[in-house]
Amino acid sequence: MAVERLTLYSPVLVPALHRIQQQFGYLKQEALTQLSKDTGVPQYRLQAVASFFPHFQLTPPKKVVLRICRDLSCNLAGSGKLLRELDALTSEHVTVEGVSCLGRCDRAPAACLSAQGSEHENYYFRRSANELKAIVAANLEGVQTAPDRDVDQTFVRDDTMIDPYKGDSPDYRAVRAAVTARDASLVAAMEFLAATPEWTPGMLERFRIAAIRQLRVEFEIEPAIREAVRCWQSEIDWAKGPSLGGWSDVLLNELGDADLRGLGGAGIPAVQKWRDVRDAVRRARQREKDDRAFIVVNGDESEPGTFKDRELLLRSPHLVVEAVILAGLITEATQGFIYIRHEYAEQIEACRAEIRRAENIGFCGENAMLLGRSFPISVFVSPGGYICGEQSALIEAMSDRRGEPRNMPPKLETNGLENLPTLVSNVETFAWVPFICLNSGKLYAEQGVNGWKGRRYFSVSGDVKRPGVYEVPMGLTLRELVYGDKYCQGISGDKKLKGFAPSGPSGGFLPAKLTASKGLPRDYLNNKSWQALATRRGFDPASLELDILDLELELNLFRALSPTQALGAGLVVYAEDRDMAEQAVNSVEFFRNESCGKCVPCRLGSQKLASLGSHLLNGQIQKASWENEILPLIKEMGKAIELASICGLGRSVPIPLMTAATFFQEDVTRHLSGNGAAPAGKSEQE
Repeated sequence: MAVERLTLYSPVLVPALHRIQQQFGYLKQEALTQLSKDTGVPQYRLQAVASFFPHFQLTPPKKVVLRICRDLSCNLAGSGKLLRELDALTSEHVTVEGVSCLGRCDRAPAACLSAQGSEHENYYFRRSANELKAIVAANLEGVQTAPDRDVDQTFVRDDTMIDPYKGDSPDYRAVRAAVTARDASLVAAMEFLAATPEWTPGMLERFRIAAIRQLRVEFEIEPAIREAVRCWQSEIDWAKGPSLGGWSDVLLNELGDADLRGLGGAGIPAVQKWRDVRDAVRRARQREKDDRAFIVVNGDESEPGTFKDRELLLRSPHLVVEAVILAGLITEATQGFIYIRHEYAEQIEACRAEIRRAENIGFCGENAMLLGRSFPISVFVSPGGYICGEQSALIEAMSDRRGEPRNMPPKLETNGLENLPTLVSNVETFAWVPFICLNSGKLYAEQGVNGWKGRRYFSVSGDVKRPGVYEVPMGLTLRELVYGDKYCQGISGDKKLKGFAPSGPSGGFLPAKLTASKGLPRDYLNNKSWQALATRRGFDPASLELDILDLELELNLFRALSPTQALGAGLVVYAEDRDMAEQAVNSVEFFRNESCGKCVPCRLGSQKLASLGSHLLNGQIQKASWENEILPLIKEMGKAIELASICGLGRSVPIPLMTAATFFQEDVTRHLSGNGAAPAGKSEQE
C-alpha cells in the first residue's frame, strides 16, 4: 500500500501580513480584504491577529517614524531624556515614540527609524539628539542615512569554544556522524531480517528506503515491510537496543552527559525535551496516527538586557542550522523552523543564507539527498511582542493566532505546533549541540569551573566599561565577568557596584551585599550550597553577608542562594550613583507595556503597579502611607499576580518593585513626600 507524501506546515497569516505591510507600509484594508478572500479567513480573525502584534500598523504611518528604546540599559543611557529632546520633531510628517527593547543594549540608547518608501527599518545606536534630528531631516528629504549594523560590532572571541569548525567552512560533520549511526543501525536491522526466510533482497532494500523516508515513499509497501519499519522506528520487539532501533540513544546520552540545559531561563535539561519529542513520535507511530513533528528554535530574544542570541544567529548560523537537522534526525521530526524577531534583519538573512547552503549540499530541504528524506527548514519572522519569547505563545503566533500563552498541560513536546510533538529550545541551547556531538558531552561538561559543568553565553550591559556578549565557563564568578580583562574590564568611571540585574527585569535587582536579614535564604548557614561556596571563595561560612561578586554564575547556585532565584542571559550592572527606584519603575512599565492581556490579574495588576511607581517617582506618596498602606498593597497584589498568571511574564511583574523596596530602601525613601523628596518630575535617566 502506498503512503501519501509528507504534508508540510506553512504559517499563512503572519507571513502574509508581513508582505502586505512591506508593500504598503501598513496593513491596507483593501489588501486585508483580498487576503481574506484568498485564504477564506474571516476579516475579524485577520484583525484579531494583526491588532495583537506591535509590528503591524493598521493605519498609515507618517512619513518618518522614529522609535527610541525606553527599557533597562537604554533607560540607563538616557533614552528618557532623549525622547523629551526629540519630542519637538513631532509634526504632521514625523512621529517620535518610545518602543520596547530593540536588542542592542550594548550600544544604548538604541533607535529605530522607518521611512515611507524604505524596504527595511534602519537602526542607530549611541546617537545624540542632534544626530538623530539630522537623520530625521535627511529622511524627510528622501535621503537615507547609513544605518549602524550588527556585523560591524566588535565581538570578543577570546577562548570561545562553541564553534567546532573554528573559522573553517562548516561541513556538517556532526550531521554526517548521526547519519552514519542511523545507517549502521539499518544495516544491522537488515542483517537480522535477512535471516528470516521470507525476506528477499528486494524486500530488504524497500525496507531500508521506507525506514529512512519514514514510510513516505512512492512504491507499494508490503505489510511485512511496514511492520518491520514500525518496529525499527519505535524500538520495539526485535529492534530493541542501541545497535538497532535505539541508535539515537547514543547521541541523546551525550546530551545527558553534557548536562546541557535550556539557556533561555528555565534551565530544563535539553535531553529531556529531545527524548520526550522522540518518544511522542514513536507513540504516534504505534497508534498509526499522524507522526509529523517539529523543531523550533526560539530566537525571539526580547528580554531587556539580553542580546547573546543576536550574535550567535549572525556569526554562527551554521551551528543553529546543523543542530536543527540533528534534532530532526534524533527525534525523527519532519520539519524545522528558526523563529527570529523582526528587528534582527541581518540575523534573518544570515540564517536564510545558511539554510540555502545546507540545502545545496543536501542536508535539508524537501529532498535532502544526504539525509535520504525530506527535512525542510525555514525562518519564521516574528511580528513582535515580548510575550512571544514564552514558548507556547511563540507556537500560537506560528499557528496564525494571537501570541497568547497556553494553559499547560499538555506540554509542547506532545501537543505543540499543529497539536503535534514540538521541540522548542533557545538559540544557544541548539548552538552547543554540534560541539557536544563531535567532542562528547563529557568534554563539554568539563569546561565548567568551580565544580560546575559546561559553558554558556551572557549579555552584559549597563555601567560596565566593555558591554558585550561573552562566552564563559559555568561557575565563573560575577567579579571576574565584571572586572576581568577578558570580559567587561570594570565599572564605568571606576565607580563602586551598587546593584545587579541577574535576568533582565524578570530577576529584579540585587544589592552589592546580601545579608542574613535581607536576601540570604532562611537557615542559609546550614545550606550545602552556601557552605561549598564559602569553601571555594575562602570566606567564613559563619559570615552574615555575601558579596554579590562572589556568586558564581550558575543557575542552581542562584536558585539556592539568590532571593529571586533567577539567572538569565541578560546581566545589567548598576554603579553607585544610580537610583534603583527609578530603574524598578522603568522595569514595571516594561511589563505593563508588554502584558498580552490574557490574564486579568497581570493586565490590571501591571498597570496598577506602574501607576503606583509613577506616583512614587513624582513625590505623590507620603512616607507613612507608603509604609502602612502602599507597600503592603504592592506585596498583596504581587502575590495575586504571581499565583494567577499563566506565564512567566505575570510572575515577574512585581519582582522589580519588590526588590527595590527590599534592598534599596534609601532610593525609595528619597522619593517619598515629606521625606526630602524631589519635586514632581521626570529624572534625567528616564
